[in-house]
Amino acid sequence: MPNALYTEFVGIDVSKLKLDVYDAKSNKYFAVSNDTNGIKSLLKQIKPNNSQLVLIDLTGNYEAKVVKEFATNGYNVHRAEGSKVRNFIKSYGQKAKNDKIDAKMLTVYGAKMQETLRLYQHQDNKLQELVSRREDLKAMLKQEHCRKERFYDPAAKRSLEKVITVLKEQLKAIEEEIKERIKKDEELKEKAKAIKSVKSVGEITAMTLLAAMPELGKANRRQIAALAGLAPYPNDSGQTSFKRRTCAGRPVVKQMLFMCALVAIKSNQELKAFYERLKANNKITMVAIVAVMRKLLVIINNRCKAFYVQRAVTFA
Repeated sequence: MPNALYTEFVGIDVSKLKLDVYDAKSNKYFAVSNDTNGIKSLLKQIKPNNSQLVLIDLTGNYEAKVVKEFATNGYNVHRAEGSKVRNFIKSYGQKAKNDKIDAKMLTVYGAKMQETLRLYQHQDNKLQELVSRREDLKAMLKQEHCRKERFYDPAAKRSLEKVITVLKEQLKAIEEEIKERIKKDEELKEKAKAIKSVKSVGEITAMTLLAAMPELGKANRRQIAALAGLAPYPNDSGQTSFKRRTCAGRPVVKQMLFMCALVAIKSNQELKAFYERLKANNKITMVAIVAVMRKLLVIINNRCKAFYVQRAVTFA
């Protein structure tokens, strides 16, 4: 590849307990434990340089620590989406699969696809795990409420009530902790204020967006829509044009924006007019709602961007 951005590639296949590593330059495999000591030893064995790209696969957040350590220690890091890498491996006719093969194929994927890959930019997100835990508690609470309808034995119902009470208390405690974190961080506080200034967006949505979309205010409208999974992609073949579809993105963001869009259609005059215009042009209801979600996110992004511009002017 004459115009290659990188010439050296390291693939790291992640599992819960270990990291399988393939260094394409030295053609060596090795494995370390997926913990602090293992990652430290890995950093000693692989030295960073500008022509090197480290590819780490996404594995249920087990990759979070190793990604953070590599990114903050000066390495060029790409978090590889499993589905894209799997499809790439299939295109090579590679049928055998194990951790060593996966680590090696990550480096092949990096070499062939490097011009399209985005480097990971580490951002110290103080809310992500708390909001993730809040979503877990909400899911458990919903499950317990559903179970409650299936039980009639008094003892069983008392047990369910106790669990529901505890989950509600924990949910409230997590939300209070998130609010405190936002209050203590000037940037988060101002961004939350900017997000909530958009009519139909409330405090819970602001907390979720701050955690799940740290890029708010730092990306352009196309990028922010794509990151959230709200960008429509063409689906055409020859002279036939099929419906455009959104894909991927961040589920928790979509869920929150969907609810906000339903509120906005009724209470936000600008977005209500936008929705009605789409419906008048024969757009189906869900397409129109997704368009409102995307427009709402773009407005929120612009409000956050204004905060960063103002801060830059203040410190200039």
